[in-house]
Amino acid sequence: MYRKLITAAAALAVALGAAAAPIDNAKRLYLDGQYEEALPLLESLHKKTPRDGNTAYYLGATLVALDRGGDAVAPLAVAESRGVADASRLLAEVALADYRPDDAAEHLDKWESALKKNRKATIPDELDELQQLSIAMRNMMDRVEKIEIIDSISVDKLDFFSHYRMSPEAGAIVKGAKSGIEEAAIAFKPQCGREIIWAAPDEDTGRMQLMEAGILDDGTLDNVKAIDIDSEATALSFPFLMPDGITLYYAAETPSSLGGYDIFMTRRTDDGDYLQPQNVGMPYNSPANDYMLAIDESAGLGWWATDRNAPEGKVTVYTFIPSAMRVNVDPEADDIAARARVTSIAATQEPGKDYDSLRRRINSLAVAHTSHPGDERSFAVAMSDGSVRTSLSDFRNSDARRAMESVLGIDDEIAAIGADLDKLREMYRGGNKAVARRITALETDLDKARARRATALRKVVRLEK
Repeated sequence: MYRKLITAAAALAVALGAAAAPIDNAKRLYLDGQYEEALPLLESLHKKTPRDGNTAYYLGATLVALDRGGDAVAPLAVAESRGVADASRLLAEVALADYRPDDAAEHLDKWESALKKNRKATIPDELDELQQLSIAMRNMMDRVEKIEIIDSISVDKLDFFSHYRMSPEAGAIVKGAKSGIEEAAIAFKPQCGREIIWAAPDEDTGRMQLMEAGILDDGTLDNVKAIDIDSEATALSFPFLMPDGITLYYAAETPSSLGGYDIFMTRRTDDGDYLQPQNVGMPYNSPANDYMLAIDESAGLGWWATDRNAPEGKVTVYTFIPSAMRVNVDPEADDIAARARVTSIAATQEPGKDYDSLRRRINSLAVAHTSHPGDERSFAVAMSDGSVRTSLSDFRNSDARRAMESVLGIDDEIAAIGADLDKLREMYRGGNKAVARRITALETDLDKARARRATALRKVVRLEK
């Protein structure tokens, strides 16, 4: 009798050991970062034991690690219901990534309760950080700015600013090596060329801070000093000063940031001091890193960069239409989260609106950025003294040369509009009367482009005096 019981117990122990082995193997793969290998084992185990909290947790955690947060919700919910405290933390992180701050707050409350019930558990700092993040996201989602995004492009993180195709009037974003400051620094110069703003580490603390200086006629920096703003920030960088000389945008890591760098705005007073900075909110900021907001009022375009949903080493540069006055999306709108996250560029655009002319303007600015004295462009511009400039290298005044680059960009824009008009007019002559409205719109664009060219050319002559 006892022999039978012992034999049965031994058999049961072997059976239990065999049953435990697969979850142990899956956990080991997960802890080693081999998520793709762990996933099929955990999926199979979860299918066999759908109410086992341990298996459900590791399946959910693996899916989160594979950036499949949506698929992770169901198994993590099982784990949470079975008392696995850390499942609540992961569910909160998934909710925040989905821009669901209220759901995140509920999961964080459950996580905190579970930790307090376990007297041996310590309350991690991460709990407070996630709670603050959910509050910040909730507040920001009440003020998501309604903007029109024209386009986006994925570019290398190290030189994303070179894709900001600004007109000369907006100033210039340059590498520090070209400005007599730290070689790796990204600096901003307004059109006047008399000052420069950049980021550099503090000599004592190593904290990245914003610096400013005047520029003398010989290029020497004058009155170099740190900009005294945002003392709580652990890092500040990517400055952009508006042409008004007052409004300064920059990126910073602060306790109030949604994640990593957020974009902030401050204003410079007549005394040279700076007012309390404000987070510019969504959709510009996200739980990822968001960098350098720049607005070109002359071109009617704006840019910002973010590494949300971007591969390693890449960022996405968005081009948008800035507004003179901020208009927010209705907080109760069904697409509020999609607007905040920028799920779709098309969803930000007005139905039926033609964005081709704006894209042509961006292309013309790109031409202006890539033009240099070695370019062979055929033009003849008469100066007020009777002389004629036929190449960019002929210009003595650097501002006049940059203004002429803008003229050349507008010339390319005019040529592109003309080519489109030729095609549409041919279609109209072939009997396609539906293009009539498009032809009229392009003719209006052409008139506006020619007027802008005339204004820009007068500026060239004025600057070259």
